[in-house]
Amino acid sequence: MKKNAVKFAAAYMLITALLAVMGGCGIHTEQGVPIDISYLNKDETKLVTETHYLQGTDIKEMIVEVLTLLCCVPENKGLKATISNNVSINNYSFDGEQVTVSLGEKYKELSRTMEVLTRAAIVRSLTAVPGVNCVLLTVNGEPLADSSGNVIGVMTADMFVDNTGTQQLDAVGKVTLRLYFANEAGDGLIEINRELVHNADVSNVSMERLVIEQLISGPVNSESYPTINPSTKILGVTVRDGVCHVNLDSSFTTPVNNVTSDVTIYSIVNSLAELSNINKVQISIDGSSDGRFRDKYDLTTVFERNLELVD
Repeated sequence: MKKNAVKFAAAYMLITALLAVMGGCGIHTEQGVPIDISYLNKDETKLVTETHYLQGTDIKEMIVEVLTLLCCVPENKGLKATISNNVSINNYSFDGEQVTVSLGEKYKELSRTMEVLTRAAIVRSLTAVPGVNCVLLTVNGEPLADSSGNVIGVMTADMFVDNTGTQQLDAVGKVTLRLYFANEAGDGLIEINRELVHNADVSNVSMERLVIEQLISGPVNSESYPTINPSTKILGVTVRDGVCHVNLDSSFTTPVNNVTSDVTIYSIVNSLAELSNINKVQISIDGSSDGRFRDKYDLTTVFERNLELVD
């Protein structure tokens, strides 16, 4: 508790100092480090970016400056502050390339659309700071979870489908995923194309995470069968150099029906490999790549597509 109080006091003092330098919430200069800050539009249906010039001389000062801007009402009357509705920033920390921001309890009261937009705006704005590559959000120190209770984990800017242009969140668009579910015997895969409406439910979720979510939710027809225990929680999904790293909780190890280990693993690998930015997949359980999956697969294995299992 004392450590958090010190962090908060330091952040508060730095924010106060920056506000004084910045002349309130607005920066009236075009000198400094230019970055795009994401704000809410007036109707709270999309994000709009505006370029600001940071005056900080090191990464930590620029981080606090970005957090300050996100809390302030923009001069553009068509935009709203990103962090509002009495949502407070308890503290922040910077470690390596990651910024961790602890938000107040009021964050849980945001509507689903507002929460997704706010989350996307914070991540996009902070990762625009040179030297910051990812963001972890917590609420009163507890890991941030989505509406299904899945821990969201560390986020990067590319995890969010672009929604900053003229497209509205409620505009109808569609995305088609090619997913692999089990056959009736549980020893083979069936290829299924699933079409989803591109709206508030999916517009700020990465395609990689969306694939895993859809696999966990299972098939919607009588021709194919689940491959993953529906109790499985997603702890994190990230992509680096064409490799998708999927972190699931221990429920993933519990078999569903009579599905083989091969079918479970390659339903994930083949489905993710359908995305243009993914060539390989590594799976970890509870954040660990030590050990084995059902005593068959070493979790250090980096899997590639296997279509031999497809009926």
